[in-house]
Amino acid sequence: MFMFVLSLTSFGQKYNTLAGIRIGDDFGISFAQRIASKTTLELNLQPGTFAGRQLSTILVKQHYPLLSKRINFFMGGGLYARKTPANDTDTPHSESSVGLALSFGAEITFGKLSIATDYLPLVTFNKNENNQRFHTTSGLSLRYVLVGRESSTRKFIKNIFKKKK
Repeated sequence: MFMFVLSLTSFGQKYNTLAGIRIGDDFGISFAQRIASKTTLELNLQPGTFAGRQLSTILVKQHYPLLSKRINFFMGGGLYARKTPANDTDTPHSESSVGLALSFGAEITFGKLSIATDYLPLVTFNKNENNQRFHTTSGLSLRYVLVGRESSTRKFIKNIFKKKK
């Protein structure tokens, strides 16, 4: 029983900093920093290398555990800036938009690897050529835990053995 509890908490969502890739409309990079107990600040940069669709988001996410702390779902919001290439030859310039980004998704962490999938509804502030105010995108993030956080169970166990010495 003790080993089961320890194994669940050792792989817990106990990270402070994550960095890796995000695969969505195009390839990009993703950074996440824990700013409170179940809250993260996330930055996603998609330079538009392959498909030409540039996207930058800064999001605050609240995480809710499922089954154990290593599996959770999240929701949040923030701001985005997006630049998409022109679809037809009549308008050779690209279309830019900025606005509000919402985020819904799930995340699982195994040791030092975090895998997350998300859905981002984007609400545009500025008026664009198509008068389209709503876009959506989704993605898969594969990130490495750069700075971990020790679980409270592990701290408790260390304190027990430290006092006996």
